[in-house]
Amino acid sequence: MKRLLALLAFAPLFSGCFLAAAAGAGYVVSQQVLPNHVHVAQVALDVDQVWPSVKETVGFYQEPGSEPTVQDSPRTIHAKVDGAKVTIEVEAIDLDRTTIRVSAEKYSGLSKDNATAAEVMSGILERLEKR
Repeated sequence: MKRLLALLAFAPLFSGCFLAAAAGAGYVVSQQVLPNHVHVAQVALDVDQVWPSVKETVGFYQEPGSEPTVQDSPRTIHAKVDGAKVTIEVEAIDLDRTTIRVSAEKYSGLSKDNATAAEVMSGILERLEKR
C-alpha cells in the first residue's frame, strides 16, 4: 500500500514532464478526427504562414490535369485527390494559432474517405514542420 501511495505522489511530476516534453516537440497544439472523418489540427503558427503552405501542399496531392478551387475568404480549397473530393479549411483562431480542417468524399459524397483526408492532413503538417 505504501508503494502505491509513493507512486501516486510522483505521478503529477511525471505527467507534467510529459506535457512539457510534448509542448517542446513542435507546433501542433492538438489533432483529432471528428465525426464524418473530418481531420482537425490546431497549430501554433500564424494563419499568414499556414495558408500559403497549405495551398502549395495541395498542389502535390491533386490529380494530374485537375485544378484546385481556392477561395481566400473564407480560406477554403476544394481539390481532387485519388478520386476523392477534398475540402480543406484554414481558420485563424488567434495570433499564432490556426485551425486546419480536412475532409474527403468519394462517390459524389456518398462515402467519406478517411484515408485520403488523413494523408492530406499528414502532408500539410509535414510541410509546415519544414518551414
